[in-house]
Amino acid sequence: MLADAKSGADKDASLLDPVDEAIELFRPNSLFKSFDIRGPGDKLLVYLILFINSCLRRLNERKPPPGREEARALLFAHAHDRFPLPGQAGFPLGSLMSSPANKDEEETIRSYLRQCREETGRRLLDRLYSGGATGSPEQAAGAPNKHWLAFANRRFLDRAM
Repeated sequence: MLADAKSGADKDASLLDPVDEAIELFRPNSLFKSFDIRGPGDKLLVYLILFINSCLRRLNERKPPPGREEARALLFAHAHDRFPLPGQAGFPLGSLMSSPANKDEEETIRSYLRQCREETGRRLLDRLYSGGATGSPEQAAGAPNKHWLAFANRRFLDRAM
């Protein structure tokens, strides 16, 4: 995730972007019952996959499915909702991550995760509403991709956000 000077994200464009990786691997990983976590990158990947699932559930709750602009507003609000951090009740990966050492570290983690959530929501929209030459007529008309929304009811590692 390439970011501005305020973020803690690495600015090296040659590195694999965690947001793109999470979106790309979301559907196959959603089918897994277990996941081997080998480092901090895998923890972020799992967190983003859980967030993508919660985004899809939020969009799938709307009947009929929202158009692109309504979905943009919903996902932006969802990214900025108050969310638990490691060490707090309700954090989906509580057993895998340690609590922040102090308030500064807590705010840094919150800021980074909020930035990841916002960017994930923005890029997910491009996948969900990619009509045109390769997309279906429904997508071009503003309906989300039904093959993506089908994953809204799957729970990754039996966890939810």
